[in-house]
Amino acid sequence: MLKEHSTIIRRSIICIDTGLLAASFFLAFAVRFQRLPESSEELWKYGWVVLLFIPIFLFNLYRARLYHKLRYLSFRQTLGRLTLAFVTATAVAAAALFLSHATDYSRLLFIYFAAFSASFMLMAKLGGKFVLNQMRTHGLNYRSALLVGQGSKLKQLEDIFHPGNPYGVKVAGIVDIEQETSAQFTQRLIDTIIDDVYFAIPRGTKNSAVAIDPLLEQVEAFGKTSKIILNINENRLSKCEFARLENLPLVVLHPVTIDPDLLLIKRLIDIAGALTGIVINMALFPFIGLAIKLNSPGPIFFSQIRIGQNGRRFKLHKFRSMHQDAEAKKLELMKKNELIGAVFKITDDPRITKVGKFLRNTSLDELPQFWNVLTGDMSLVGTRPPTPDEVDKYGLHHYRRLSIKPGITGLWQVSGRNKITDFDEIVKLDTQYIDQWSLGLDCRIIGQTFKVLLSGK
Repeated sequence: MLKEHSTIIRRSIICIDTGLLAASFFLAFAVRFQRLPESSEELWKYGWVVLLFIPIFLFNLYRARLYHKLRYLSFRQTLGRLTLAFVTATAVAAAALFLSHATDYSRLLFIYFAAFSASFMLMAKLGGKFVLNQMRTHGLNYRSALLVGQGSKLKQLEDIFHPGNPYGVKVAGIVDIEQETSAQFTQRLIDTIIDDVYFAIPRGTKNSAVAIDPLLEQVEAFGKTSKIILNINENRLSKCEFARLENLPLVVLHPVTIDPDLLLIKRLIDIAGALTGIVINMALFPFIGLAIKLNSPGPIFFSQIRIGQNGRRFKLHKFRSMHQDAEAKKLELMKKNELIGAVFKITDDPRITKVGKFLRNTSLDELPQFWNVLTGDMSLVGTRPPTPDEVDKYGLHHYRRLSIKPGITGLWQVSGRNKITDFDEIVKLDTQYIDQWSLGLDCRIIGQTFKVLLSGK
């Protein structure tokens, strides 16, 4: 069977892109100096940044799957992925240029190169997609498809593949699985020109269920490609990918799309922040420890079991800010709880010591949590880590806040935590953070955290 996208074609496109980027450099050089490079030394003097830029850019294009099946990508998606790849490569090249201290390097040449390369790649990718879309709307470069299924998903598929659709799919027939026998389905496969068979099967119920395997076996016997539309609520999912578990096909559904590379960067930031926090913790420990000991009997540190990512238990560490019998007195004070839901809080909590009040107002009691960040149980920014008894009171919609690592600070902490009295509002902020997560959001929350601390609020 021929693949929809030949490896030869893909590699040819990569070579063309490489040529376009190289041409962008020579054009930028000619515009900047009114001539081409006259020696290999001059070419290397300015060309090393380009040699760094090109593989990074092409790698990001590959990661963005812009060398794979573009048939199902919209113009907006293509532009977004192209922009992200270009910005990443440009930032790396600019950083390398800055760190190299190349004072005699023409910055204007680099700006010209970036502008020309961006223009060429935009014209190549978006222009190519436009041409292919025009061809498909006129009946060229299309794949003939048979739509099989029932219900709203089948109707949705039929609407997507309307005549003249930009995906290059021409509907050869529509099969209602309850209206057509196996023999009729086989005959249709014989009589109709079909490249792909799309299955949009409804969910099975107690009274009826659809066995898809016999249909798939028939399609496979004819050597045609099967594509299965999952009958799930797509509004709840941001990413779907296919994998294999040994010889078993596996569909992976992500409720939130988080780039693993960005998660790695987040972890590196956590480690750097944790090491900084631990140094501060060690410097202040003699003073804080002495103050806690002089103010009330008991240990300097307070450790408590908390619930982390996906229900993992870990021991959270803080400087002790309460009397030793605080946990025992909590039951007596429950009736005074000022928060609605699975979190306990009261104003002027009598369990807090005088030193503890100062530590809490300045958030110095949180310093030992940097150890939790370093060990990977927590992050600098995340959701508030609950106690097991709080989780026992959770409703179904509360558990989603446990899908990421808890943090020392978070969106709730910088959104006026003293004014929020409803646990559902806390959950709303936590899920908002999960849905909108980015490194930029983490940086903003960290910045707002310092602002809140300095303002005394």
